[in-house]
Amino acid sequence: MKSGVPILNEPGGFTYIEALVSLSIAAFVMALMPSILMQFDAVQSPKKGFEMDFFIFEITEVYEGSTDVAADGGNEVITFKTAKGDISYRKYGSRIVKSVEGSGFVTVMFEVEQFNLRETDTHVVLTVASGEGEDSEALLFTK
Repeated sequence: MKSGVPILNEPGGFTYIEALVSLSIAAFVMALMPSILMQFDAVQSPKKGFEMDFFIFEITEVYEGSTDVAADGGNEVITFKTAKGDISYRKYGSRIVKSVEGSGFVTVMFEVEQFNLRETDTHVVLTVASGEGEDSEALLFTK
């Protein structure tokens, strides 16, 4: 403090008008927030089966690294012979599970309605449907 000059007269800080303007802007933004949040709530993501996309990506990657494909239509199991061993996929309840060399099971897809295998002399056809039939794919693997 300078001699004889009170602290209130020193320059610095906000003026009353600056504080009022900043509080008005903050109040305006807060008043808009409920309507903005309601807009986000009204927008729903599409009912797209991302699990199906990941499953197709995974089984295709396993197929590309395999030397042979076999299907057991009675048990609905498809098996790929790879350098890591036999990798098989099957429906278990409403899930698709994966196992390597018959040990352990990892769920790769939930809410599976259909997992059908059809084998010909040259191909194995896998048909998978998830949800309530909203997402369905048929995969063709050459033996």
